[in-house]
Amino acid sequence: MSRIRDAARAASAAAAVGLLLAGCGIKTTGVVESGAPAEVEVRPEEGSADSLVYFLTPDSRLVATHSGYSAPGVQVALFRLLVGPGERERASGLRTALPPVDLALAGTTAVEGPADDVIEVRLPINVAGLTDLARRQVVCTAVANAASHVEARLRGPDTVLAPEPCRTGRL
Repeated sequence: MSRIRDAARAASAAAAVGLLLAGCGIKTTGVVESGAPAEVEVRPEEGSADSLVYFLTPDSRLVATHSGYSAPGVQVALFRLLVGPGERERASGLRTALPPVDLALAGTTAVEGPADDVIEVRLPINVAGLTDLARRQVVCTAVANAASHVEARLRGPDTVLAPEPCRTGRL
């Protein structure tokens, strides 16, 4: 009888080792694409005296930074955006897709609304020829600093663009 028990134990141990080596039947696979990165809405903290400005990372992603100005609001944030990234921001690789704007012209930026959940951003630059990234910088900066969830319509000396939401993902 003892030989039968020993043989049964040996067979049991061999089966257990076999199962462990089999890895539960899960086969290895290559990299599985799972889609675009998640997008989140970024807004200044409630009661904050600072605004958010969207610049571009070296790989062309929009990233929100603090304006560094003590006055909050859409118009202040847009002025800061048109001025462009500061020395520290440039040193960390941030840039803008917007054309250079004279400080006096940057100060003429105006915001109206919201009306029907749309704010109108009046810019001192032509908007028809702005790249998608440049438009998104302006739209996201305006929307992030608005008092409520809105879309932004850009108006320049040349034309008026359709309202659009903030899209922060990479192209």
